[in-house]
Amino acid sequence: MNDVADEYGGISIAEVDDRFVVFPDPDAVFVADQRDLARLMHPLVSIDLAAVDPDWTGRVHLLSPVGPEYGALEEESGAYAGAESNGAWLTFRMQDDERWRFVGDVRVLAVADDAARGDDEAAARIEEANADFDACRGRWQRYGILSFGDRDDPNRLRAEATSVPLIDQFGGTPPNGNWVVGTPPAGLELDESDTDVPVLRLADGRPFHFIAATSGYPWRWHGADAILLFFEPETRTAVLTFDFS
Repeated sequence: MNDVADEYGGISIAEVDDRFVVFPDPDAVFVADQRDLARLMHPLVSIDLAAVDPDWTGRVHLLSPVGPEYGALEEESGAYAGAESNGAWLTFRMQDDERWRFVGDVRVLAVADDAARGDDEAAARIEEANADFDACRGRWQRYGILSFGDRDDPNRLRAEATSVPLIDQFGGTPPNGNWVVGTPPAGLELDESDTDVPVLRLADGRPFHFIAATSGYPWRWHGADAILLFFEPETRTAVLTFDFS
């Protein structure tokens, strides 16, 4: 059942229908030369843009980046933070084949930067996160629900597990949270003149539409409290940002 959300005006998505693809194939998400991003940005749910606006085509994706074991994704990762992406704001452009191209250097994710420099703990963190995600996908295929895994055997559901929403909020206005505290990269602007409804814009003023938000767990043991997805239809640009309590 899809319930009416809280004061933000969206709906909670608990069941799959033809608007959504759960655990989408990474080959359908990322352009071919960025396919390896799937190890660092796990595809959770794909959303048919026609469900947002019937004039829009293609799908956008809620992705969960691999981050530190505890704590927020870093706002910047040294020299790798660019004009369109930093560690807390990730920008993608939809290509002609409707796949996404990440606009930036993947090393804006601190764990990717550390692993590239030979940090064994960071490499192990990436492997652990991928194992967690694979186990969650296996539980979905086996039980047909999204729920937390058992600590001793993550391939099985936790005792007395109940289904949790696939998408916490679809539509409406962006939820409040500390995602507004981080500074967007130069190619983005966050307009907070209306303190109740912040508006994300491209630097040229074109506004993004808020699409959806969901938590990064139970997809993995560790993830953002909220993953927020925005889309700008003229440039076919998507942005993900993150809330950590």
